[in-house]
Amino acid sequence: MDFIDRRILFFICSIAAFGKDIMLWDTDRLVEHNRLALLRVLAGLFVMAGLTPGTGVIETLPRGVKYAILKVLRRSESATRRLIAAEADKLADVAYVPPPKHEKSQTKRTDAPKRRAPRMPLFRLVDPRKHLEELHPNRRARRAAARKKRGGERVLLFRIAGFDGRPDYEEWSEPVPELTPDDMLTAAGISRRMQALHHALGDLPAQAMRMKREIAKRKAAKPGPASVPPLRAGLPPGYRAGGTEPVDIILRDCHWIAMRKDRPPVGVAATG
Repeated sequence: MDFIDRRILFFICSIAAFGKDIMLWDTDRLVEHNRLALLRVLAGLFVMAGLTPGTGVIETLPRGVKYAILKVLRRSESATRRLIAAEADKLADVAYVPPPKHEKSQTKRTDAPKRRAPRMPLFRLVDPRKHLEELHPNRRARRAAARKKRGGERVLLFRIAGFDGRPDYEEWSEPVPELTPDDMLTAAGISRRMQALHHALGDLPAQAMRMKREIAKRKAAKPGPASVPPLRAGLPPGYRAGGTEPVDIILRDCHWIAMRKDRPPVGVAATG
């Protein structure tokens, strides 16, 4: 069964379960359903990392655990941005107000700097951009990094013969150690991303207002990378056509909610 057939089956089952109210496209119900699904997925990531929601940060994680979390976290972030965009569509447009310019004070601080309490990291509202070489023909093409040969045996580089009964001096090249799933890698950045995602899913209306201000800022910006919409055109980051994991299904549904053009105007959502 392909993607279109599953969508039609979902539509028929929704009518049978909710009645004719589903014909009015209750965006609030769809957003809440996928928000709770993303929280369940994120709870599994917190368990894998041994982290609790809040402002805590874990410094290191095994390589296998980190990449397993990162694979799901990218798609969860992409789905959350689309839920925020769907919520932002219900709000009125806002005018962009540039931040005031602060003059540098001439006085020098002599007291010791104050320690600040841990701050919740902000969720990133902008999709990562694709690098299209066709749009920049004069730019030097990217080259793939050369892969290092790992493992093997020591190789003798050179030998200097000794004299006066001294032993020969030898220099050997040590092999590059092989990568293992148990290698400890830094995980501070991925921990902050998980905390920011959990905070964003807990307060979508506030994130939707942030999205509105970001859109207004980009509309007022000069032509260039800073003026493109927060959500990139085409398929969302992390999309897999044949993905069958729960996060893949959630991402497809969230992208459909945010990008469909038949969304009802404000105040027409179904009730009941």
